[in-house]
Amino acid sequence: MLHNLARSGGTLINRLLLTQARAAILSEVHPDGFATLDALAQAHHWFGLLEADDMAELAARNAVPYAEAIALIARKAAKARRPLILRDWSHLDFMPFGMGIAPSIASRQVAVLSPGFDLLRVASVRHPLDHWLSLAAMLTAEGRPPGRAELEQFLDGALGFARLAAETGFVRYEAIIADPAAGMADLCDRLQIGFNAEALAGWTGRIDVSTGAIPGRAGLAVEIETLPRRPAPPHLMHFLSRDQRYGEITGLLGYD
Repeated sequence: MLHNLARSGGTLINRLLLTQARAAILSEVHPDGFATLDALAQAHHWFGLLEADDMAELAARNAVPYAEAIALIARKAAKARRPLILRDWSHLDFMPFGMGIAPSIASRQVAVLSPGFDLLRVASVRHPLDHWLSLAAMLTAEGRPPGRAELEQFLDGALGFARLAAETGFVRYEAIIADPAAGMADLCDRLQIGFNAEALAGWTGRIDVSTGAIPGRAGLAVEIETLPRRPAPPHLMHFLSRDQRYGEITGLLGYD
């Protein structure tokens, strides 16, 4: 299982990971987001793990519990000798901006699946300042510019996620951008799947990845590039420099 938050590099990492070990990656799946980002549809359309007959049988049942759906996909992946990776839509647990739900600050995916699975987990993270600036730009582009309340929710959620990442182990988005081969070798090692540096060259052809139905740079990118940091307002930097949560996040994740 790969935990990551929106606007933290997960789409690009997902595309790179798809080049490795014939991995089948269920992208941005979550027990509470099942109807929107359907794991069964991904398994069928993207990876051929479910046949048309399987889908028809499942449709006849109308509703399939999430854990049962993942168990079925896992059996099919094992039969096909393909590693199955769940890219967890952790955003829903830690900072569900504008979704009308309270963040749980804990992984629902783990709560739902751990009774029936031995989960191998790792997280991907991004510097919290760049993460917030990217989120703020996305929200502004959607016509809902963030204010103090959203910043507070971000810091609470980012701290909870940093604590989760410290527990599971993590890779940094920046490290993968700087050296894709070394960064992805580290991630594959943590996920216990084989790594082939030469296969990474095929990442630009991998678009079987969810972006939460929101088009983004990473979903269409054909180059891996380090972008300059978005300008940060002085009042934001002043606030963050005094915020205990921000200091703990950077400390847990090893950022300056």
